[in-house]
Amino acid sequence: MSDEVIASSLGVAPAELGKLTAVIVDDEPLAREHLRRMLEEQRVAVVGEAEGAAQALQLAEDLRPHLLFLDIQMPGLTGLQFAEALQQSTSDALIIFVTGYSEYAAQAFEQAALDYLMKPVSPVRLAKTLVRARERLAVGTAARSEIARRLTEQILREPARLQRLPIRKDYAVLLVRVEEIRCAIARDKRVLVRTEDGGEHRTYYTLTQLETLLPPERFLRIHDSAIVRIDAVEELLLLGNHSYAVRLSGKDQLPVGRARYALLQQRLGLSAPGLAPLEKG
Repeated sequence: MSDEVIASSLGVAPAELGKLTAVIVDDEPLAREHLRRMLEEQRVAVVGEAEGAAQALQLAEDLRPHLLFLDIQMPGLTGLQFAEALQQSTSDALIIFVTGYSEYAAQAFEQAALDYLMKPVSPVRLAKTLVRARERLAVGTAARSEIARRLTEQILREPARLQRLPIRKDYAVLLVRVEEIRCAIARDKRVLVRTEDGGEHRTYYTLTQLETLLPPERFLRIHDSAIVRIDAVEELLLLGNHSYAVRLSGKDQLPVGRARYALLQQRLGLSAPGLAPLEKG
């Protein structure tokens, strides 16, 4: 069945059936194969399979799937017992029980399962579950984004306390230690932060915001397009015709604005009495 047909039957757009990842846990190989085929037809990437709870728990932690499809009746730990054990792990996968036994439904939802599917599962019923999964995951993503936003706002209100700069990623907030930041440069309408380990991170900050956030005793705006950590400057380059640049510890070469050159000299200790003028002879 195509995405368009499934989406039409649910009253949603095909895009709402977007790509998810899943692990299937069932002790019957034919049952796993059948469910895998159905999931792949509905654009779900099956990243792992397990026939027992111990292997499944390891897969859940290692592969970090969005979804876990669990049979209830399995040797060793049952699916219900596995779901309870999963709550003590680092996995945040959504649990979907797939079974031929309807009497376990109440217990399944006590384990905060997303859904309870009866075998044989129809494609349309499975598609409804996947739409619910995307909705639940979208809520989680929105919550993480809100936490990141509040963290950024808090730090913007308290710049003097900044020790680590939060940089928002797709599903996380990277906290970069201020002393590891080598420079920040504006490029292609975004600001890139470069670190001493060679990393480069796209941010949502403006250079003006970073100029306020970063400790002024350690950082300096040397150009409309660049901020540098003062002790990362290894060379001040005189390019002629009153043009200047700096070379940093990571071999970055950045321009210095004419209006900022005198302050840079002062911060580098190059304007002390007795020093020769820093101009080409």
